Amino acid sequence: MDEFGFIAKHLSVLAGPEGLDLKDDVAVWPAPKGLDIVMNMDTLIEGIHFPDGKFDAQIAEKLIRVNISDLVAKGADPSGYLLSLALSKKVEEANLEEFCQGLVDAQQRYGISLWGGDTTRVSGKNVLTVTLIGTVPKGKSVLRSGANPGDLVCVSGHIGDSYLGLKLLLNQIHASDYQSTYLKNIYHMPEPPFALRTAIRKFATAALDISDGLLADAAHLASASHVGIDIFLTTIPLSIESTKWVLGERDHLKARLKLAAGGDDYQVLLTLPENKFAALKRQAIRANISLTVIGKITKRLGVRCLDSQGNEVVVDKAGYKHF
Repeated sequence: MDEFGFIAKHLSVLAGPEGLDLKDDVAVWPAPKGLDIVMNMDTLIEGIHFPDGKFDAQIAEKLIRVNISDLVAKGADPSGYLLSLALSKKVEEANLEEFCQGLVDAQQRYGISLWGGDTTRVSGKNVLTVTLIGTVPKGKSVLRSGANPGDLVCVSGHIGDSYLGLKLLLNQIHASDYQSTYLKNIYHMPEPPFALRTAIRKFATAALDISDGLLADAAHLASASHVGIDIFLTTIPLSIESTKWVLGERDHLKARLKLAAGGDDYQVLLTLPENKFAALKRQAIRANISLTVIGKITKRLGVRCLDSQGNEVVVDKAGYKHF
């Protein structure tokens, strides 16, 4: 099947009206009144962001979800996306069918449609890119730069599951069958707090999604806001499965640090005034999303990681670095 056959058979059915049935070189979107347009882009590379040889529905879902995570942190509502596929010659039609079914499932979950993109074959590994387009009421985007001294620092969901899922896939750790299945699934299909995006827009002073590692991304937020962050390591929320792994390690504190720096969580780190937390927590409970206070914004610049006694913990590696 050539490029145009693939587009006609598998991708055109995913297209919204903005995509013009994928029969043109552009998408056309009437600019919405009273809204700001929010865009982000993420790339997944075979052998780096997902295992060699894996090309299926889970990869398609992850490709969409990691982009959704960025928009959630801005308090934005997704509308459509552009898709770029540089596909290895090893990818066959059966793989394409399964991958596109993952796109169908993700589109239904998040209420989005395909607006266009590009497809090509490469001699190397698969490179998959999505540009996601969304909207937010004018002037209401939640940026990294709005945190204020005294704000609480909160995180959605659990931290570290994806890190352990990757370690399992690389055969670097061992776990029970149930624990292994759960952690690998989280790595392949993260769960960004999509239902919390409106509440984030309403209550948060600053936010970003956690992709490089909680501690590294906290440093990005602190730098953008020109503030400091104190994070209490033992308050960082862990799943039952990750807690079991921590308890099995000789040094529990060091194990928690690894989870806090592991990355690929795709949860949201946010700040807000202390008097707003109860209202945001109620919204999170209604959405069945956990929300945990893990620290506080300070005037002292930089990020400090503290133990349960308030002593600073030395951090050798805060997160993943792309370069």
